[in-house]
Amino acid sequence: MTEPLKTLLTLILKSDSEVLLARRRARQIGFLLGFSTQDQIRISTAVSEIVRNASAHAKNGKVEFCISDSKTPFKYAIIVSDKGPGIPDLPRVLSDSSSSHTGLRSAQKMMDAMIIDSTSSGTTIRLEKKLVQRVVPFTASEIDELANSLTKIVSTTPLDEVHQQNQELIAALDQLFTHQTMLSDLNEELKQKNEELVNLYGEVKNLNSSLEEKVTLRTSELAAARDDAVRANELKTQFVANISHEIRTPMSGILGLSELLVNETDGESKQTAEYVHKCALNLMSLVNDLLDMSKLETGNFEVVKETFHIDQIIDDVLTGFYISATKKNLKLNQNIDKAVLGAVSGAGSRIRQVLQNLVQNAIKFTDKGFVEIIVQQQRCDENLSYVKFSVRDTGLGIAEEDQQKLFKLFVQVDGSTTRRHGGTGLGLALSQRLVQLMGGSIGVESSPGNGSTFWFIVPLELGAVESWAADLH
Repeated sequence: MTEPLKTLLTLILKSDSEVLLARRRARQIGFLLGFSTQDQIRISTAVSEIVRNASAHAKNGKVEFCISDSKTPFKYAIIVSDKGPGIPDLPRVLSDSSSSHTGLRSAQKMMDAMIIDSTSSGTTIRLEKKLVQRVVPFTASEIDELANSLTKIVSTTPLDEVHQQNQELIAALDQLFTHQTMLSDLNEELKQKNEELVNLYGEVKNLNSSLEEKVTLRTSELAAARDDAVRANELKTQFVANISHEIRTPMSGILGLSELLVNETDGESKQTAEYVHKCALNLMSLVNDLLDMSKLETGNFEVVKETFHIDQIIDDVLTGFYISATKKNLKLNQNIDKAVLGAVSGAGSRIRQVLQNLVQNAIKFTDKGFVEIIVQQQRCDENLSYVKFSVRDTGLGIAEEDQQKLFKLFVQVDGSTTRRHGGTGLGLALSQRLVQLMGGSIGVESSPGNGSTFWFIVPLELGAVESWAADLH
């Protein structure tokens, strides 16, 4: 690691809480350097894996965010160093999925390069991501501008930014109320037209066969009223889609800032921040489900085909639920058939979305034990593999007579359970429609007291050229 570096920011690792902060700083700097949203996610995820590994095996350390621009291609470099006992037998650790250093394998897949220098007195890991859009070295003024931007990001009071985002959310909600009022007026007009239609239909019944012309006139009025009703329903569906999309922008800011606030406060302020973050997560999940369901209803929903690795999607999903599972003392496990470890082609982002819905439900209704994702190849026809994804839990279980209700829109199995755990009845119905769009099937196996296994089977193409799609919603 002799190549000269320009350091933008140094973060001292003092406790486990720095994992999320390091992840956030890595993504912020990636944004300032011009990386795409997908690359920002890869970089921040890789950094969190390495920092979490250092936190688990060493008492202290630091993270340095740097630029390497002495020779092309220029690189964004993140150096994580600790004073732990080192990593013995490093080649075996990087190839063994059962090792306690599994985060190293995940990080290596997401970066262009990973260089490890480990001795008995400590470990230094350097992650690199190429700045392919950069062809000239950074000037001193550009470095100063980056440093100033980082200073503003770090020094900004999280409460002030949350307040600003709240104001934007309030404005969006005011707009929602205005549209709701307009929709209410439209529904009232529709109701009046329906009443008129009923009266007209009664008149038609009382006319004799000699009034064929009048019957024709009334029928045309009926068709016009029906068209008005269809247009009103289309406007309502489009309105839900539009307003859901508008709410997502301020909600994203609230989520990020409330997460930062949770990590940088303590006492009653931390509890308040945690409550804000939890509410924001629930609201964002509801908005996302409403937006996807409205797209499905209007026929504007697209399933994007992409090339991906199944094990990477599983790692991403389980990493996203690590904190919520830890709070309930639940273990998150994975069991992946070696036959599906290569590159495959299909709707990877939608597979991730369905798995997130199923894992979230499993954690919600499981109080002790574990949640496990199991991936198996059911059969392979030439270049097409039928892959079964299962999410197994040790939760409450579901009676057979209630299982038929699970995938119906807006239906909850048990009202008392809903009041305790929350939910809208959208998640499983949306998951079923997504799986069907991918040409697959979905189901559940469960009994009261014995946990549940939700599964879905989708066809995926084998041997595709490895690449990543940008559809990460």
